[in-house]
Order: sequence, then C-alpha cells, then structure tokens
Amino acid sequence: MRQVFIGLLLSFLVSFVSFKKKALSTSGFIAGIFMGTLVYFFGGIIIFVSMFSAFASSSVLSKFKKDRKRHLELIHEKNDTRDHIQIIVNCITGLIFSILYYFYNQVEFLVISATSFAVLNSDTWASEIGVLSKKSPISILTGKKIEKGMSGGVSLLGTISSLLGAMFVALSFLLTWVVIYKYDNNLIYYFLVCTLFGFLGSLIDSLFGLLLQAQYFSEELNIFTEKSVSNGKANKLVRGFRIFNNDMVNLTSSITSCLIAMIII
Repeated sequence: MRQVFIGLLLSFLVSFVSFKKKALSTSGFIAGIFMGTLVYFFGGIIIFVSMFSAFASSSVLSKFKKDRKRHLELIHEKNDTRDHIQIIVNCITGLIFSILYYFYNQVEFLVISATSFAVLNSDTWASEIGVLSKKSPISILTGKKIEKGMSGGVSLLGTISSLLGAMFVALSFLLTWVVIYKYDNNLIYYFLVCTLFGFLGSLIDSLFGLLLQAQYFSEELNIFTEKSVSNGKANKLVRGFRIFNNDMVNLTSSITSCLIAMIII
C-alpha cells in the first residue's frame, strides 16, 4: 500500500506540473497519474526515474525553438501536448516488463523496462532536434532526400541526438541504481544495453514509419501529411496502412527493440 501511495503522489505531482506547462492534455494528465502509479508500484523508483527523465527531457525539447517547427503542425497528426493515447502507448511496454520484474525478480526485465523509455527518448530527441538541421533528411532505406518532419527520414544531427537521447535515460537508470543499490559490476553492461537498444528502437521507428505508417496527401493544402483529415476534408491515403499512425509505430518499434534486447541479453 505504501508503494501505491508514493507512486500516486509522485505521479500526480509530475502530471500536474506537466499539465500546467501544457505538456499534457486533460486526458493525458489522468493517464499520466494512472500509468505512473503502476510503473512505480511494479518497477520501483529506478524505472519511475527512467520514465520521468524520458518524459521531462522530451517535453523540454518539444518547446525548444518551437517557432522553427510551426510548419510541422500541418504534417504531424498530433501536437506536443500529449493525450492519454500517447501516454499509454509510451508507457505500456515499460510497464509490462516492470510487471515481469515484479513477479520474477530478474534484473533483465528491469533493464528492458528502462530500455523502452530509452527508445521513447531516443526517438523524440531525434525528431525534435533533427528537424532543426540545416540539411534535408534522407530516407533510411533509399538515401534520397525527403521533406523535414516526414516519417522515415534521418539526418546526422538527428541520429547523434537519437543516440544521446537513449544514453540520457540509460544514465538516469545507472545513477539511480547506484544511489539505491550502490555500484554493481554489471551496471556498465546494463547501461550499454539500454543505450544501444534504445537507439536501435529509434532506427526501427524510422523504418516502420517509412514502410508502415499511414501517409496522406491533402489536396486542400497540397502537402503530404500524417493527418487523415485537413480543414475538415478527408485526405487521400498514398502510403502505409491506416491503422499505423504515429502512436502505433512508436508502440511496435518499442516492443520490437525490447524483444530483440531480451533475446540477446
């Protein structure tokens, strides 16, 4: 019961501040409290900090040089205020592995749980910083230039940011572990797993975004977009599958990377 109370209190405080900063919608605020409490109960303070570091840094970067990202609002399906779907999608993989850790007490599950948040952070850092690159991104498959903000594109700045984003969560995991349990000889290995597979998840996200994510053409705006509707008019699906919006791509890339990590470690 004590774990539930602490998790509920911390989740409420974090979600409330995020809501006031417009990083969460009303539904995102409620989902944040719910998912945060569960993550703390099953994964403990270490995974909660990993989750917090991912969401906090991602929220800060989403506001960074926002004026240079205004045009992306026409392309992206959702804005930088997360709703309940985004919160659940971004937390569910980490929560599942936290539950497995709770019942089986195998540290590998804890590491993979942290890795899921490293995937989230890696992808967000790549998107939020990479779009500021002066050079056009290229397709992760063909190497041809594509429009900034479209799924499946990579850039040098975005790729470096992606690696640093994964490393940031891995470092928060490592430091929290040291504070709670003191140093462990396996910590560097766990740090590398979290970093590398978090980074891999971002690359998989780009690949799935190119191959699976729904892309539409708006005749109203004469642009390609992730939105199925623009200005009240339905857009034409030109690539991918309708079910694979950005949330679905994020979920499947996170699960894929974590399962690969689980098999290897």
